[in-house]
Amino acid sequence: MGNRTNGEKVFNQHEYQKKWDKENMKSINVSYKTEFVESFREALKVLGLKQSDVIRKAMQAVIDEAEKSSQE
Repeated sequence: MGNRTNGEKVFNQHEYQKKWDKENMKSINVSYKTEFVESFREALKVLGLKQSDVIRKAMQAVIDEAEKSSQE
């Protein structure tokens, strides 16, 4: 991984991050009507929220609810 200088490997942060992401991360792609997405983005601005934080919280809420349901 990375370039070599005098026969030694040089750490390449970009290559390391790319490999780590490939092994540890997944993405979710969704499509919604333009008006819905624009309204969502505007609401994020008004509330000062990040899209990724809102989606993560919603996903975690579903996971938590499923775990709660499976324990009953």
